[in-house]
Amino acid sequence: MSENTYEIAQRVAILLMVAVKSVLLYPQAHPAVRQPLQELTAILAGLHNESPEIHLGVVEGTFFLENRLIVSPNSAVADLAERLSKQGIEALTIYSGVTSDDLFRFVTLLGNRNTTAGSLPGELEKNGIRTIRLGIDQKVYGGATEEAGSAPSRTYSDALNAVRETMQEVESGRIPGSDRINSVVDNMVCVTMKDHTTLLGLALIKDYDNYTFTHSVNVGILALSFGSYLGLEQEALRVVNTAGLLHDIGKTRIDKSIINKPGKLSAEEFELMKKHPEVGAQIIGKMKGISAQVAEAVLGHHIKHNRTGYPEWASDRSFGNFAELVAVSDCYDAITTLRSYSVPTLPSAAIDIMHRLSGTSLNGELVEKFEQMMGQYPVGSLVRLDTNEIALVVKPHPMESVKPAVKVIINPQGEVLEKPRLVSLAAAGGTRYASIISAVDPLLKNLDIASYMLA
Repeated sequence: MSENTYEIAQRVAILLMVAVKSVLLYPQAHPAVRQPLQELTAILAGLHNESPEIHLGVVEGTFFLENRLIVSPNSAVADLAERLSKQGIEALTIYSGVTSDDLFRFVTLLGNRNTTAGSLPGELEKNGIRTIRLGIDQKVYGGATEEAGSAPSRTYSDALNAVRETMQEVESGRIPGSDRINSVVDNMVCVTMKDHTTLLGLALIKDYDNYTFTHSVNVGILALSFGSYLGLEQEALRVVNTAGLLHDIGKTRIDKSIINKPGKLSAEEFELMKKHPEVGAQIIGKMKGISAQVAEAVLGHHIKHNRTGYPEWASDRSFGNFAELVAVSDCYDAITTLRSYSVPTLPSAAIDIMHRLSGTSLNGELVEKFEQMMGQYPVGSLVRLDTNEIALVVKPHPMESVKPAVKVIINPQGEVLEKPRLVSLAAAGGTRYASIISAVDPLLKNLDIASYMLA
């Protein structure tokens, strides 16, 4: 960028804010709208001569353009930073070729206070705006698509940070706000409604040093994907996703020595642990902007299908399917996770264990539906093909889908590929690349499955 980047950054911010205010009052052809947009388009075109991508946003409440922070802003720049912060929009990427029409549609979205970081990507796509993206986009301009998995991985990271910050607020003795969680949920629901399998593979991520956080995000993903598979409406998906993300928030009020104890809890310790659903429901009940149905699902996620779980005082309560849907998701992630006191179970074997819990701990009908969603070789299964290759299942029902559904990781000679190959086992013409002959234990192959889901 040129030497006068501070002035340019300030001018870009001013023009954006002027345009946002103008579109609320005037049509696009009005000079009050057209003139700032034309000037802004010209400035951005000049900046794009030096770089095909321009990054702007807010950091700790301060507006930035590339590496320039506006530390002493005028009122217009301060207003823009405040608006972006309130809407959860931390950063934007603007690509070469952006037009004044693109900017008009964008500032119209920005002027709507209901627009959030969660809803913005979908709104940009719906409005045909391809030159502006949420976030610091690392895509090389002119490429066909983002690297596979980059957007879902950012979604996972956002969810993890939101859960961590929310739980840390509780640990500090405060009732957390809901804006961050709600923004993440909006994004996750938007992505999953298009394809219930999009985020499913990310539930394989296991951070054993931060088990409570990653487990919460994984249960949120599983509950959301499962709810979408069952055909739940958008608001119901928001409830089950939020309940999954926050189902263990009550554990923040339990002594860490109990939460992290490597082994069986004593009777006294278990009684304290059993308090976490009702404590969690109480916390969520005090959070503004969170549905009461979320608190109910959190309260009931350990009640068990036959009502022999906890809290005992709620055993006669009517919870509906949300609590049981979260319970199924919670059970699956717990079974397939390595803990200091248990060995992880392979995804297909986890389903068998859940069947044994049907009718007692879990709703048998929901377990059947969950198995249908996951397929014979659930996402995350490592499998041997009849070509003697080892592959990772990345989409449910890989034998039936003509879309790429497995990543080949190890070639027939037993060599780990430097770059996995994404392939379809089934072909549209009825031919088949390969068939699955057995499941493989990733521990025996010393493979980090989660890293391949993100690769």
